Amino acid sequence: MMRDSYDFTDMSAQQLADLRAWQTERLDAVTQEIKTRVQAEYQDNDSILQIAKKHGVTRRTVYAWVKK
Repeated sequence: MMRDSYDFTDMSAQQLADLRAWQTERLDAVTQEIKTRVQAEYQDNDSILQIAKKHGVTRRTVYAWVKK
């Protein structure tokens, strides 16, 4: 797992806001990719529990993502 390499104490408020926006965009992209994979695996009839464990999400999240 990556460790923080930023020294937040030396950053301006704008730099912190920019960093947070960038990290949020990355998180959204990763989440969308996981959601796409979950949906594909569900279509392949993989079990909800197996899918949830594999992707580190709850069964409730899997159900929400595959709900039609």
